Amino acid sequence: MQRVGLVTIGQSPRPDIVASMFAQPGSVEFCEQGALDDLDRTQIEELQPETEELPLVSRLRDGTEVVIAKERLIPHLQRAVDRCAEDGATLAVILCTGEFAKIAPPIPTIYPDRLLAHTVEAVLPTGTIGVMLPHEGQMNMMSRKWSTPTRSFTGVAVSPYSGQAELGGQARALRDAGAAMIVLDCMGFDAGMKKLVAAESGLPTILANRLIGRVIEELIGA
Repeated sequence: MQRVGLVTIGQSPRPDIVASMFAQPGSVEFCEQGALDDLDRTQIEELQPETEELPLVSRLRDGTEVVIAKERLIPHLQRAVDRCAEDGATLAVILCTGEFAKIAPPIPTIYPDRLLAHTVEAVLPTGTIGVMLPHEGQMNMMSRKWSTPTRSFTGVAVSPYSGQAELGGQARALRDAGAAMIVLDCMGFDAGMKKLVAAESGLPTILANRLIGRVIEELIGA
């Protein structure tokens, strides 16, 4: 069986993501590495974004939410991908829906942002896309990412790690803003959250980590 490297931008392991990604987690052989695995709390705090830096949201091993600056995360993420290859992975997956063009992976690597963007383009090329994103500081970037000449964007910021109580209300807000479909644009949103968002909004809802899991299962024949 092909060995898949799951690379989180936070700390590994991520059982919450794995449980949502795969229909039968035991059918996929994987190893996990995290960009922050080798860092202590002081070093992680030094990666907090400053003005004008793009914030990324993830989770530490103990479940604590962490916000880190994307550009300063890149070297740590590169090392995590390299460790996956050294651990025998023949395929890697970045467990983040952000864009990581500066990563140079030594093995074939799946970038969720690309799969997510092309899926939405295929399903909703025109209309209004509703996006749940994990941090308010990403709003302008997300608007640029999802807006096209034929598709408009409406977004709400809800952390999958600390904002679960807001999910229902924010789902309805996206519906009321005219969204035709909702994307949970963070790998930290899970299957239970998707179920709640879909029920509260009444709209088709895409869960990023499950979409990626389905592609992996197809690629490796799981």
